[in-house]
Amino acid sequence: MSVSDEIKQRIDIVELVSRYTVLRKAGSNYKGLCPFHSERTPSFVVFPQSGTWRCFGACGDGGDIFSFIMRKENLDFREALHMLAKEAGVDLENNPADPIRNRRARIAEANAAAADYYRRILLTHPAAAPARAYLQRRGIDEATIATFQLGYSLEQWSGLRDHLLAQKFDLDLLIAAGLVKRHEERNSTYDAFRNRVMIPIRDRLGRVIGFGGRVLDGSQPKYLNTADTDLFHKSHIVYGLDLAHQAIREQDRVVIVEGYMDVIAAHQHGFANVVACMGTALTAEQLQQLQRYTNNFVLALDADTAGQQATIRGLNQARQALSRVRKPTVTATGVRMTERLGAALYIAAMPSGRDPDDVIRQDPAAWQALIAQAKPLVDFYFSAVAQETDLTGARGKGLAVAELTPLIAELEDEVEREHYIQRLARLVQLDERTIAGRVQAAARTEQAIQQRGQHAHRNAARHAPRAAGQAEPSPAQHTGAPAQSTIVTEDYLLAHLLRDPDLLIWLTTAASEREIAPLDVSDWQHVENQEIFRSLKYFMSGDIPWDIELFQESLPAPLHGRLAQLLAAGAALPAYHGDDVRTDLLKVLVRLRLDRLRARTLQVRFLLDEATSNGERDDARDLFTLSNQVLRDLSHLQTKYHELGRALAGAQRGELGVKIR
Repeated sequence: MSVSDEIKQRIDIVELVSRYTVLRKAGSNYKGLCPFHSERTPSFVVFPQSGTWRCFGACGDGGDIFSFIMRKENLDFREALHMLAKEAGVDLENNPADPIRNRRARIAEANAAAADYYRRILLTHPAAAPARAYLQRRGIDEATIATFQLGYSLEQWSGLRDHLLAQKFDLDLLIAAGLVKRHEERNSTYDAFRNRVMIPIRDRLGRVIGFGGRVLDGSQPKYLNTADTDLFHKSHIVYGLDLAHQAIREQDRVVIVEGYMDVIAAHQHGFANVVACMGTALTAEQLQQLQRYTNNFVLALDADTAGQQATIRGLNQARQALSRVRKPTVTATGVRMTERLGAALYIAAMPSGRDPDDVIRQDPAAWQALIAQAKPLVDFYFSAVAQETDLTGARGKGLAVAELTPLIAELEDEVEREHYIQRLARLVQLDERTIAGRVQAAARTEQAIQQRGQHAHRNAARHAPRAAGQAEPSPAQHTGAPAQSTIVTEDYLLAHLLRDPDLLIWLTTAASEREIAPLDVSDWQHVENQEIFRSLKYFMSGDIPWDIELFQESLPAPLHGRLAQLLAAGAALPAYHGDDVRTDLLKVLVRLRLDRLRARTLQVRFLLDEATSNGERDDARDLFTLSNQVLRDLSHLQTKYHELGRALAGAQRGELGVKIR
């Protein structure tokens, strides 16, 4: 039994869903208002026997307890797995077969014990009086100290080390956690933090993964962070996200600051959507984490020159890291799809000589106004370029145009784009047509870069070496029937995709060309298969050539066993002819859709019978319409399935007719 199966057995899906919406019994199932959209008539059904749920209203979504909690709490699979495992009493950490995960768990335990030690020192030790006075001067109250688990490290060389050794933690583990350092020449060890206000750094799940220490005696560095460990990577951490994620989602906006104290002050004064970027420059990992909760980013960084430069670096990073959306654009030759930045970026400029912490503590209303009046990214860039560039000469004008035209090219609204073209023309004193031409050129360049990246990625994946143990394809014919008789359909499809990931790219294009709905894994039997497929799709959309070891590292450890099973199944598949397997996988894709629609037919029939017997005429009418639509979809897919069967027979004669793009 897999970990996810064990968790699903231990958690009652009805009880779990009932925490978010009221359910009433309807036959052997349960029905209620959908927790994912507003509705007056219940369209959300939980099926206890299968451990699944589905919305028959506006959402149309469905799944199991993992997909439900991922969507409701805005978690990724790894986070949902940990959350539900903790509730179910399933131990993900203590797995003798996974020493790396066990080591990380012990590091987290050591960090938690250290945070508790530092906090008790701050609250009770006479030597911590300067730290208490410092926090009082900063206006940090007792409740906030408790919320952020603030502490103090004594000016001693071995206080923490000796305490944790007495708690039965291994010395090598404390060194691996970055809590203790080794002096090689003296062959001795000592505490990494001394005479500092200690700020625990927690991950999204609230685990202490590292520390930041603020010096009290004026020595350097002013702030000292835990060195990189198995758990702590500074470039990946968003400080305060464990406390801020709910407010970010509710307000649909995140405010990003630089320092710990900025975040602490903001939360104490009720601004709960504030996080820190753990340094002077934002990273791709930090921004991508935040985009799971909102597409609206406000950067509120210090007003000094270094802060301005940090903001500019952060914005450049943001433009590259944040996901983009594809939208139709009308051109002189027709309509084409273009990619635009899928986020709104704003800058809140702090008053001269003041950082966010100062503003928040001294005048919370002023902070609110600064955030509300934050400038759009393009406006900020215009101001920054005008201040830092000599626009009297040709070189300065060229630099300004080079900096600003890519930003203007990304604007979706034509009126807005025209406004900034005119503004840039006035700024550099050039003709508007010249600037408009440069904006168009910037748009073409960006499109060409994206296309080259896609082609390069596909070629790299197509020619990447196969993993050890994988069978090489051969010209031998293969219909897929023998393999499909021994493994379920979703396993068969996923085993093929892992054996040759380039098939995923082809399958997506071919399904679209043949008017087959894209692959939807939400109804797959195994949640591990769902997550491995999603991870594979994400991996193949990047710029890294296919590498099975890198792919495995990107997966949560509990999925490694399932991945090994699928790789073994793929290696055992018969050798195949390229066209044969492609058509066969299209058939599998259609078969999965057929299975899903047949299950949906039974579900709709149940709801229709219930609505009819209860005299719910409006519901019955809507469900009857939905039932007819499902039946039409079934008929369409059955026709496609038979067409593909005939195509498989004709593939040997080169009649497949599906191009790879």
